[in-house]
Amino acid sequence: MDQQHGTGFVIWLTGMAGAGKSTLAHQLSKRFVAAGRPAEVMDGDAPNELFTRGLGVTKEDRDTAVRRFGTISRMLVRHGAVVVVASLSPFREARDAVRREVRRFVEVFVDAPMDTLIARDTEGMYRRALAHELTNVAGIDDPYEPPVHAELVVRTDQEKPDAALGRLFQKLVDMKYVTPAEFALLTGGLRPRKGGAKPPKTVPPPKAKAAGPVKVVAPAKAAKPAKKPAAAPAKGKQAAKGRRG
Repeated sequence: MDQQHGTGFVIWLTGMAGAGKSTLAHQLSKRFVAAGRPAEVMDGDAPNELFTRGLGVTKEDRDTAVRRFGTISRMLVRHGAVVVVASLSPFREARDAVRREVRRFVEVFVDAPMDTLIARDTEGMYRRALAHELTNVAGIDDPYEPPVHAELVVRTDQEKPDAALGRLFQKLVDMKYVTPAEFALLTGGLRPRKGGAKPPKTVPPPKAKAAGPVKVVAPAKAAKPAKKPAAAPAKGKQAAKGRRG
């Protein structure tokens, strides 16, 4: 189908390393291409990614990577492309700047608890960071600022990719970035919900067991104080070994 100028938009997947951004990004791109929409993926974790080449892990470098992604995204959106960006992009101000510039912008917070991130981390980055063997790891000793007003939150430890994509496509229909006919192509023939996107089912925390009756123990009789030995001559104090404070 032919796309006119102004029909493109950006889907910006942000989240900590190991949350599942790349998996969702590439599945999204495949769905859009199969539905006849031009789509491009920019993945900050790709080893040959030009937009992050030569950059480090300082705040300035991380913000520079976000600006590069944002600049190219804006150019592609002008030509009607769907741009899927998978980027750590840990600082909220840099992401919001891209939102203001692109305007047709859908922010998706891809989230997972630290236990899940550690289990997925085949390189041991989080374990090394927690053991103070590695520095500048976002979410450990470097900040990660989660979105405040993300259009969608995906908990990848609780939701399958297909279900997450279905909710995202519904959100795109609600925002009028995708038509109901395109929704059917993207989802294999399903129809969008009239009431908007349905929130995912979350796993409730386990209920705490009721505490049993407290057994009151009578206090033991106080023993007579022992006779104090004669005080030894005062000596200099010895500092405790190990960590102070």
